[in-house]
Amino acid sequence: MTELRIDTDAIRSNTEVVAALLRRHGLDLVGVTKGCLGEPRVAKAMMEGGASALADTRDPNLRRLRTALPGVELHRIHLPSLAEPFEPGDITYVSSSAGAEAVAALGGSRRPRRVMVQVETGDEREGAPLELLPDLAMAIVADSRLELTGIATNYACFRGEPAGIRGSVAAVAQAAAALRAAGLLTPRVSGGNSSVLWLLAQGETLPSQVTELRCGEALLLGQDALFYRALPGCRTDACVLRAEVLEEYTRPAPDGGARRLVLGIGRQDLASGRVKFLRPGLEEIGRSADYLVAEATAEFEGAFVGETLEMIPAYEALVAAWTSPYVELRLL
Repeated sequence: MTELRIDTDAIRSNTEVVAALLRRHGLDLVGVTKGCLGEPRVAKAMMEGGASALADTRDPNLRRLRTALPGVELHRIHLPSLAEPFEPGDITYVSSSAGAEAVAALGGSRRPRRVMVQVETGDEREGAPLELLPDLAMAIVADSRLELTGIATNYACFRGEPAGIRGSVAAVAQAAAALRAAGLLTPRVSGGNSSVLWLLAQGETLPSQVTELRCGEALLLGQDALFYRALPGCRTDACVLRAEVLEEYTRPAPDGGARRLVLGIGRQDLASGRVKFLRPGLEEIGRSADYLVAEATAEFEGAFVGETLEMIPAYEALVAAWTSPYVELRLL
């Protein structure tokens, strides 16, 4: 069966590297576990590596984390549902007055529910428009059931281009400064995700208002989420896919015959996420629902039917493989 092998020691090591990088800039690391379905053993490795808190988007994942790691601060970074009950985090992200009201209406807590306001800074996905942030923040402060813990942003997950990353961080920092100048306490400012690490790895600094980053891809795959480059000191082999060669023939190709391999993994397991073969000389040329077709170059030393080949998944492929019922998960 196709297998996804997870090296928790490598994830712990990656977390140590990223946490140390952030500490040098006075920043905290919030480890994001949505890519691993809130797997407690992976979450534990992140905490041991230096994460100060954990974040996830899905209610079942948050419940798993709360049961397995009591006392760890959990962030619900998915916007609240208005249609059905949801699992709050110790800090819950909101982007509208309706979302804030949904959190306030949960009850069941002897102290106000802590919320972070998600603001939109160029990714064109979720987040309150910056011009509406002051009114939303004031409404939260006026509600005794809520506590404004800070603000956050997200970038490079939907439409954010690399050139806009500095502007995104600057915008959330300026928004925090404006709120503080208006007398609204915003002690925590989450400046973004693993895409921001590219700036820090180059030696740049972030605005002083930023207090933390939320990182998942960097801890699981050892790379930034902007240019997908390996971060200095991180391991890129913490998550490895292993798939069987089911067929091997020389097939017609535009420039003559080409040796092609058919592997037992496909879109059902990887979605459209990229994979990189560990053995040189092999490159994917396409995939269908159940198969991946790879083409070998002259430097490829060969593989036979029944052999298992290893691949490093991109983040999208990792998430798809982790949720596929056809991929066996093996934690080392």
